[in-house]
Amino acid sequence: MPNLDRIALVVALSLALPARSRADDTPPSSAPRRVGEFGASSVLAFGVLPAASIGPSLEATLRWLDASLSVEARVLRALGRGPSAASLLGPESTAVLGLMSICRHEEAVFVCTSFQTGVVAADVDRSLEPTNGGELSWMTTSGLRGGAAWRLARHLELRSFLELHAVLERPRVSVDSIERWRASYVAGIVGVGLWFRLNPE
Repeated sequence: MPNLDRIALVVALSLALPARSRADDTPPSSAPRRVGEFGASSVLAFGVLPAASIGPSLEATLRWLDASLSVEARVLRALGRGPSAASLLGPESTAVLGLMSICRHEEAVFVCTSFQTGVVAADVDRSLEPTNGGELSWMTTSGLRGGAAWRLARHLELRSFLELHAVLERPRVSVDSIERWRASYVAGIVGVGLWFRLNPE
């Protein structure tokens, strides 16, 4: 009987140890969490308004693994008069734009494809009467964004980015049935801002 007890104990241990080893090698059952982010940045844009423009941008992002989907709202204001239409368009031209981006993240670097649309309001000299759509025009762009992120704290990141867009729907201003200004075919945007993670890993 003692021999049988010893045999049973050895068999039990031989079965338990591999099972324990397999359990230790099994990855955690909890799947990677989705991470929500909110960001605020300042952007400088070229090719959107008659002159270079600047303004704030607010962004909400859902990130999972190395991919993310974000929606963004921007308000831009021209820094001056456009050189090609200086006598007609004042410095109050503005743009209200919405942007959607799908991004791939690799450590601190990210690359995105973006689609942007919104309204451009040109500041036309009050002595003139714009025609063919007036002072408001639609703008639609599509392009790429690339940037880098630096973690400042567990919940906080500093990010900078550069965007290059093809302007698919070009806003324009016509006066007396003559086109006085039209957006360029290409727009460039640079930005820097802070992003807050709601549920960091």
